[in-house]
Amino acid sequence: MNTTTETLQEIFGNQTMQALGNFANARGVRLYLVGGSVRDLLLKRQTADIDFALASDAIRFAKAFANSIGAICIALEKNPSTARVIVKQHDASQRPSLSMDFAQFRAASLTEDLRLRDLTINAMAIAFENMASVTHNTCEQNSFQVIDPCGGMKDLEIGLLQFLSEQVVRADPARLLRIYRFAAQLDFKISEGAIDLVTKHRSLLSNVASERCRDELMKILSVKKATPYLQQMEAVGLLAQVLPSIKATCIPWRSLENFEENPIPIEFHVHRNQINGYLREELGDGVNRRSLIKLSLLLGDNLTDVDVHLRLSRKATQLMKILLSGSKVLKNKNPQLTHKQITHFFSTYAFDRWGVLLYAAASHSIDPASLKQIADAYDKHILPIYKQGKLITGKDLIKKFKLKRGKRIGWLLQEIERRRFNGEIRTREEALDTVAALIQQSNRSP
Repeated sequence: MNTTTETLQEIFGNQTMQALGNFANARGVRLYLVGGSVRDLLLKRQTADIDFALASDAIRFAKAFANSIGAICIALEKNPSTARVIVKQHDASQRPSLSMDFAQFRAASLTEDLRLRDLTINAMAIAFENMASVTHNTCEQNSFQVIDPCGGMKDLEIGLLQFLSEQVVRADPARLLRIYRFAAQLDFKISEGAIDLVTKHRSLLSNVASERCRDELMKILSVKKATPYLQQMEAVGLLAQVLPSIKATCIPWRSLENFEENPIPIEFHVHRNQINGYLREELGDGVNRRSLIKLSLLLGDNLTDVDVHLRLSRKATQLMKILLSGSKVLKNKNPQLTHKQITHFFSTYAFDRWGVLLYAAASHSIDPASLKQIADAYDKHILPIYKQGKLITGKDLIKKFKLKRGKRIGWLLQEIERRRFNGEIRTREEALDTVAALIQQSNRSP
């Protein structure tokens, strides 16, 4: 979904927000901006999530509001009553789609609801009618408008992350990971008290669904410099809870740091637009290739059961295996690869060549000239062949040589492609002559 990447200061000046305020006033509903939305507003961060809370009937309110402006409403939960309103823009020149969640208080009052949240910086609220004032004032002036029962404003100012209580960790152990995710995303420090709670309750993470653990870990990996936060997680035994197969003494931190410091080596800069597009592509569940390369570097040679522990998609798991096997191929070659070695590499890893090359550059001391040689060879020699298309097909072999459908045809076509990329075959006639020779040779074999 193409959601907004504006700041809340910008969003609250648009027509949808004005319509929401008028709709709430007409119904006599007191609406509050809550949680992470308040945090992002005060930090002036871009956001894709806008969270509101109200005393009752959140789903009914959201459905009625969506209907009034021609938006989409999706009921998310019954207890507490929660719904999402998605405002789509029909004109591509307008702002991206806007997504708003409406949730009923999880307690008798707003203050009690805020005390049930995870961190102090996420336990604040602002009455909707005060939003205009808050979006134009300084942080100090905002303190008069922000409902802050847990000291979130102070922690936000000093960049400190604290759990609201030990109970909130017991209630949802996924918060043990979330605090490190927020530390990475906001570049905040985790309090000593919070670290003590993580150490004490880390084993509770085994009760959390693998998908939730995966989502939190991948959000950490998506941060530009995730290594320091992953190292903090390893120090308190949290990383091993998420990835049981990981061995703390063998984590290749330097490889991960190499990639984060220099994801696209200078030898590949001419291809950087193509590489960035490759890295951004998602392979299911919001996981992109960049984060999967980082996860693979974190695990090194140990991919045992990672797909099971994190419930990764088949495509994601396959990519990680390709990165490992392809980098080993490059590591074992001479500094300067022969044309035949390069074509053999591309016959196996053409689609994920950039992933393999970036992984190899970060994890192995491979001669940069060798990496550049491979990257350049694809555009100069391999890509033109792909663009030319197949010289012959299975139908050609059936018609000309009276062959039956089966593995033999597949083997012949594969052999033709191999020789073609090696430069041994260039035309359709040469391909057919080669097939004839191969058939004659196989017929003579005992």
